[in-house]
Amino acid sequence: MPHPLRIELQGEALDLHAERALFWPRRRTLIVADVHLGKDAVFRRAGLPIPAGAVATDLARLEALVDRFAPERLLVLGDLLHAPIHASDTAWIEQVSAFRARHASLAFDVVRGNHDRAPERVPSAWGLRWLEDGAHEAPFVFMHDARDDDRGYALGGHLHPVMRLNSATDSLRLPVFWLRAGYGVLPSFGGFTGGYPIGSRVARGERAYAATPEGVIEIASTRRRRPGEARGR
Repeated sequence: MPHPLRIELQGEALDLHAERALFWPRRRTLIVADVHLGKDAVFRRAGLPIPAGAVATDLARLEALVDRFAPERLLVLGDLLHAPIHASDTAWIEQVSAFRARHASLAFDVVRGNHDRAPERVPSAWGLRWLEDGAHEAPFVFMHDARDDDRGYALGGHLHPVMRLNSATDSLRLPVFWLRAGYGVLPSFGGFTGGYPIGSRVARGERAYAATPEGVIEIASTRRRRPGEARGR
């Protein structure tokens, strides 16, 4: 597993990991966004030939991160689920339940996202604490769709930011941690998710860190964002 990249944000040390996760050492908190558990099953119910295994793969990645950082808390910044749990979701529900049983002492907090519908269907054995209105933990404000907040620097998900890096002969599309002036957006943790392109260059005053198979790398800031330029959906 690649080593994390330590950065400083709002006076706090944070570790960015290539598995698209953030660790906050002072609070012993592992933070991810947009896991979208069960998305592959939703597609299969719609008749699309999507192979099973996405949840098991994501849980294995998450377990490796828990082993690496030994957190006291797992915080999901929205969209833990992709859709309300269905009666046919037995297999992946059991996989998540087994993960929780192996890490029963790990606090599990979830900022409720737009996909987290019908939370009452989530098994009580998962021990989730739903944060309906996010959470303010100075100097950060945790939410799903990050935006400027007077209480502190906001961290969220929702956008699934990606960046395309181009050379003369090739290009790469990489998930990124996108740190803007007043808020930051984590890449989607789930392996079966799309991505929102934020451009091929970083605006001045912003920071972007790309998750690569070898580790997290900082993308140099090379352009100014035009006045009124949209921040995304």
